[in-house]
Amino acid sequence: MRTHQTDRRSPVAGRVAVITGAAGGIGGETARRLAARGASVALLDRDAAGVARTAARLGPRAAAYPVDVTDTAGLAEVMRDIGERFGGIDVLVANAGVSGPLATVAAVEPAAFERVVEVNLLGVWRTVRAALPQVCARRGYILVTSSIAAAIPCPTVAAYGASKAAVEAFGRALRIELAHTGTAVGVAYFGTVDTGLVRGLLTRPGPDRFPRVIGAPIPVARAGAAMTAGIERRARTVFAPWWVPALLAARAQLALADPLAARLRPLTSLIAASSTPPTP
Repeated sequence: MRTHQTDRRSPVAGRVAVITGAAGGIGGETARRLAARGASVALLDRDAAGVARTAARLGPRAAAYPVDVTDTAGLAEVMRDIGERFGGIDVLVANAGVSGPLATVAAVEPAAFERVVEVNLLGVWRTVRAALPQVCARRGYILVTSSIAAAIPCPTVAAYGASKAAVEAFGRALRIELAHTGTAVGVAYFGTVDTGLVRGLLTRPGPDRFPRVIGAPIPVARAGAAMTAGIERRARTVFAPWWVPALLAARAQLALADPLAARLRPLTSLIAASSTPPTP
């Protein structure tokens, strides 16, 4: 008599996953879960000490690669090293990102604005481009991390919102371009996640604290679980919390409320507090 088998082997067991922004947060949690399911994980982060500690905790299936996602040559070298060590790349998670300072477009330092775009958009592009031949050779899976910021206005963090909208568009274009290769592409969308960066934005004292317009941050573990499940399914979209798909579907209707948002007291206070122009 056959017994029901509940402990099935994960689709990622024996696969090789590359994850950027992996020293901690969503990237580190995703790496931990993939390694626990039998995947080999290459952890990339510009925080050399942090990514080394994370890899050490994950054991012999994990390797740390200190690299900045804005470094085209560095990424190319790392991807070659990963291919030589692990034999190829099955999964690429382009997750590294920064929020930048809280400042209006008129007040933000140009270098700070452009750094956000450099990391969040060009960093994704450079990461994908460097890994693409190896991922396509294995008919693999690419997951890029966007945000609900792609669907809603982001006053005082305009560079972040613009870069995440661009990452979404990049991922959707890439999905169509790679369809004939058998390589799948997913886009991840999260609300606020309980990382150190988000806690700083939401808990800082004074009027330049970002308002909690979308509820309390979700735990990092919840975001990592969503990423891991999406990777196992080769999903087109990954999201958390549960209401994110409804928000994405309603983006055209929500845009009609922009004039109302411009009059909301928490946002007007934030904008006023973030409007000190830079010194010429």
